[in-house]
Amino acid sequence: MLIEKLEQGENFTNHEREVARYILENPDKVPGMSSLELAQASFTSKATVVRLSQKLGLTGYQELRIKIVEEMNQKNRISRMLEGEPIHDKSTYTDIIHTLPVLYDKAVTNTRLSLDKNSMNRINNVLQRAECIDIYGAGISYILAQSAAFKFATLGMESSAYESINGHYLMARKNKKTIAFLISFTGANRTMIRAAEYLRRATNNYVVGIVGPHNEAIGKWCHELVEIPNRDSLISLDVITSFSAATYVTDIFFSLLLSGRYKEHAKSSLEMLLHNDLLLDKTRTGVEKEEG
Repeated sequence: MLIEKLEQGENFTNHEREVARYILENPDKVPGMSSLELAQASFTSKATVVRLSQKLGLTGYQELRIKIVEEMNQKNRISRMLEGEPIHDKSTYTDIIHTLPVLYDKAVTNTRLSLDKNSMNRINNVLQRAECIDIYGAGISYILAQSAAFKFATLGMESSAYESINGHYLMARKNKKTIAFLISFTGANRTMIRAAEYLRRATNNYVVGIVGPHNEAIGKWCHELVEIPNRDSLISLDVITSFSAATYVTDIFFSLLLSGRYKEHAKSSLEMLLHNDLLLDKTRTGVEKEEG
């Protein structure tokens, strides 16, 4: 960027450094100045201003003025965006432990308010009759998919997480009633779009997108869409918002399935308690305490 080159001053003469210094200290004034006025203000010459412009890889001073305006506009836009960030370079531990719950709450609240009850009920009707749940994600959304698959599996449901399409696997169990959830924080992840298209065109899966606002492409291949908020952030806070929102949505479906299978799940949970000692390995723990 132009500002960085001016700050570095690589191969600048002393006079050129004076021009660069004046530009950096007065970026708002320079666009309205002629090359002669800049030369006079920096106590150099018009030729020095032109040479500096060319040394920066520009055609001349006119282009330098245009570039400065462009970079100042970009800098101001970024500054305005950063002003709204809840975590910044002055945030303390106390600030952060109070800020994060607010971010979680906003993500969940915004998602809850945007949910379409009719759409959620249609998805739930399919979910209650499903034999398998497949959850697709890429990158961090795959981690969320794994977590959701684990939760569904605790209800005795055949559930798995995938990062891509496994055609052989899908064809081998094509007769099973399967609901497929695809998670994309932006809604525009190409891998998830291709997965949605394959699932819709080549399988009998009921396809549900849990996606961000840029979902026009993936929406064409989904039976239903559940939109999650995706805040415009420069410093990765969008990951917190999107992850919290998507987790909330998958937990809604987990809870709906739990409600539909409550008696069956309660019975299996009671049976599990009969063998709880084996799971917790209390005998071994007791031995370790004696040895300690």
